[in-house]
Amino acid sequence: MKLEHYDLFIPFYSSTYTSKFLLGKYEQKEITQAKTKSYQVSSSFMYHLQHGQLYFKQAQASPIEIKPVLLFYGYVQMLKACILTTNPNYPENSQVLAHGVTTRKRKKATYRFLEDEVKVQKNGLYSLFLDKMFHMKHLEGEKYQMVSLLLQIADMHELFLTLQNKKVSIKGSGNVKVNEIEIPSAILDLYHMTSNRFEQYLESLNPSYKGVKVIEQRQNLIIKFKKFPNKLHSFPFLFNTKEEIFIFTERQKLSDGSLPELATHFLLLYNLSMICRYEAEWWGDLIHTFDGVDYPFIAQYVNIVQNKIPSLIYSYLLG
Repeated sequence: MKLEHYDLFIPFYSSTYTSKFLLGKYEQKEITQAKTKSYQVSSSFMYHLQHGQLYFKQAQASPIEIKPVLLFYGYVQMLKACILTTNPNYPENSQVLAHGVTTRKRKKATYRFLEDEVKVQKNGLYSLFLDKMFHMKHLEGEKYQMVSLLLQIADMHELFLTLQNKKVSIKGSGNVKVNEIEIPSAILDLYHMTSNRFEQYLESLNPSYKGVKVIEQRQNLIIKFKKFPNKLHSFPFLFNTKEEIFIFTERQKLSDGSLPELATHFLLLYNLSMICRYEAEWWGDLIHTFDGVDYPFIAQYVNIVQNKIPSLIYSYLLG
């Protein structure tokens, strides 16, 4: 029988297990007083995780009108648990308690969600978790458009094909045991590259792909990695909820998809939660009139994310 996502975390609801788990994380990072801090932090870690799951469980039973708020705040709680595995002193000041992103406060009459943007601020949870969890620095003032963020979610690609007649990606297959991904060799024509140039392209996008080898074999490319791509940050490869692998049909610039998937979800859910809290009229009209194409994208995304985020968080915690 398949476990529900909120059962994945059951082992963490033991202070003995969680203290030992945190101790291992802190010793790995050579944090001083690791044993004392792992004991002190274990309760906070467990409560953040539990509160996050309660929000997600409630979201699954709630109408779409309020789902984004529940999902965003549940996600924030889970992220705080993740940060505690790398920084036992969180939160160190009030600045890190802000969300760290902002959006347009007033929506125009012609507003469309897919065209909306969020902007990164200097301080807050967003920049903190990028730094602590993925060792990435963000650029203050950087903007991300909703349609660009949705394109980074492989589970959304079928809907792009249906609604916009846009084939966003092609499917590959992976073999974790031998650190290989196999994709159709047609990608070389789509990218206007040789296999050698494709190797260089992959290395330029992701430091963990250094030393990658691309071998042409009949109709496919065999891509050999030193270490199999981490689904939490695998650009330009994308993993869907079923762990299937995709690559974009169009060559992507680093700025188009360099974010880990967890960062993409943060930006999308932040904006959706702000809209359904502060743009009640537009949000109500969207849900009840089915105007334009925004609603299918939002509804599909919300359905996907309520299962996918707990799975990604679990993967992060287990390393």
